[in-house]
Amino acid sequence: MKNIHLILKFMLLALIAPVSVQAKGKSKDVDYCQAPEVVSELTDVSTVASSLENLHDLKAINQRGSLRVLLHRKANTCTISQTERQLIQEFAHINDLDLYWVYVDNDWELLPELIKGRGDIILAQDQSLSASIKGQINFTHSWTNAAYKIVGRADHTRLRDVDDLTGRQVAAYKSSPVWNDLLALKNSQAGFALQEIPARLSYQDVMQRVKTGEYDLAVADSLFLDAYLPTDSDLQANFSLSNKRNMAWAVRADAGDLHKTLNQYLNQQYLTHDVVSKYFEDFSSIKDRGVLRIITSANPSHYYLHKGKLRGFEYELLSEFASKHRLRLDVVLANSPEEMFTLLKEGKGDVIAASLPGSLINIDQSIQYTSPYHYASPVIVGRDSSNSIIDIRDLSGRRITLANDSPYWDYMQQLQQQGLGFQLVKADAGVNTEGILLMVALGMYDLSVVGNHQINSAYTKDVGLKSQFVLSEPLPHRWVVRSNDKQLNKALNTFIEKEYRGTNYNVMHARYFEQEQINENRESLTRISSLSPYDDVTQHYADKYGFDWRLITALMFQESQFDPKASSYAGAKGLMQLIPATAKLMGIKDSNNAESSIYAGVRYLNYLRGKFEDALLLQDRMWFTLASYNAGYGRVKRARALAEEQGLDKNKWFDNVELAMLDLAKPYYKNGAKVRYCRCGQTVVYVREIRTRYFNYIRLLETQSIAGLTVSNRKWKVLN
Repeated sequence: MKNIHLILKFMLLALIAPVSVQAKGKSKDVDYCQAPEVVSELTDVSTVASSLENLHDLKAINQRGSLRVLLHRKANTCTISQTERQLIQEFAHINDLDLYWVYVDNDWELLPELIKGRGDIILAQDQSLSASIKGQINFTHSWTNAAYKIVGRADHTRLRDVDDLTGRQVAAYKSSPVWNDLLALKNSQAGFALQEIPARLSYQDVMQRVKTGEYDLAVADSLFLDAYLPTDSDLQANFSLSNKRNMAWAVRADAGDLHKTLNQYLNQQYLTHDVVSKYFEDFSSIKDRGVLRIITSANPSHYYLHKGKLRGFEYELLSEFASKHRLRLDVVLANSPEEMFTLLKEGKGDVIAASLPGSLINIDQSIQYTSPYHYASPVIVGRDSSNSIIDIRDLSGRRITLANDSPYWDYMQQLQQQGLGFQLVKADAGVNTEGILLMVALGMYDLSVVGNHQINSAYTKDVGLKSQFVLSEPLPHRWVVRSNDKQLNKALNTFIEKEYRGTNYNVMHARYFEQEQINENRESLTRISSLSPYDDVTQHYADKYGFDWRLITALMFQESQFDPKASSYAGAKGLMQLIPATAKLMGIKDSNNAESSIYAGVRYLNYLRGKFEDALLLQDRMWFTLASYNAGYGRVKRARALAEEQGLDKNKWFDNVELAMLDLAKPYYKNGAKVRYCRCGQTVVYVREIRTRYFNYIRLLETQSIAGLTVSNRKWKVLN
């Protein structure tokens, strides 16, 4: 029997030609195209089914526990983008599947290999792949689009169109889909030279040759450039040589369950990959984009969630700044100051706002600090019953625990280096400052250090804590931006100068640091156990209709702020604010019943989503659906038509159809009377606010926890 199994295993190895490499669904971020070609442990699929025809749909895939991914390999480099790889890894992880990467050396081999059953899914291709084969494969929803772009050095003038290629040299792969287009351009328009890139060179090699001047210009796929260029300031993307192509995954036509499950997954998960984008922009470009991204950590001094509302001193203060400049505020969460600086330098945020005691002498030339906007002294905190600390020498032999996001790491390490003899340790991952204070109170930690402003905002007296010793005079807290963002730094300093210790500032400071306002909110400050009182119901119906429940929750808050009795002037009622006609259409009688309202709202959202064409990118289809929920499908349809007339992209919501919606909202005169087609300006704000709240919910749920600990309303007994 053992020999038969070995024979079957080798037969299957031969069928999964030419190269197969195993990778766990939830594995490290590895470039699998660089993985060894030797397969040492291939799952034995011989017991799953009696014939290969049964191996490609979802049931057989689940039984054997592996998903075979067909991928074109070029010059030993993956043609798959980082986002796409993360998506398929997450799908495999959710479904408890191992991934097998099955490589082919030519893209024309992908379809035959899929149809023969030597793979389950094709990645890194667009829908033109099926041009010659009809009825044998199905594509999933389009998850993004891509184009081939001209890449050059950043110190050269940006090229706008093909006329700017005169006198230049363009390098491209002969196998590239745009090679023939370049040949035709070269023959019809004298003035630029075309150079073939050797097939052995990877895109990374090509980028290096452009940087050194060996190549003047080069052609590269935007999927690669979107991930690569933010890490290399020496290069820039110019104009696109091709129309955008929709990227999708391909499966066999008879793998219906796999096709359906992939689409459900993409509908629910793809939007989460748009949470953190990379931008290196100063304030003028930030204002053009309309979004300011702050980098912070989740705690009550900075940023937290309470009853669906986003709060925190840093968050509210920068919300005031953003509001004055007509900006939307996005939040990027980090677990430590080191991670905050990394995110800033990688272009994943615009300003760090985390009570950092900034130095006037900045040794890191890539960042700059603002003027101080707050002051606080670092304070040693311990149990009320423990021995008092009279001076700093009493720290000898004590154990001080700090949260990963504590701004006092550097300060405490400097004290430690002075030979004071205390132990400095990091708390467990996911435990924030409030969690540490609780653990100190419980006797699990000895001492900790917080700002004196956090002592006032924490539940120290209730849980048996006290401030033991003030370590220094108040330290200035400053925001941090990239050194090149001088306009942003100036704007923030102007704001601080006007607002610091003004009326609004003082009211905000008192609310967070001088008033007892945490008693009823303690659990929300130590961990997020829920987004709303209706999470279970929301998750049930979101899963049923293929939505991310966090998006539904963000929509619900926007509509009713979680009030099941909410009503509007237009007659909309309940959590999801359904008008009577919609409630009747969805088959419910009581819109004030929480579960009925959620069921009908999600079902109606699914109904609206079905009105938009499948060819739309997933994220834009979702934004159109939300806009229709607010303004009505007919108005969104008209706005798309108007966008096309105006030369905008009718298939993109942000910065395209939303602009047409604003035009529809403008009043005009008809028969001497001032009228307007709709109040569509509300819809533009509506979609943007839901998107921001949704992304913030994602970040909070993914980063804030306290290892299952909760805080009750009773006093804790101090453990000795």
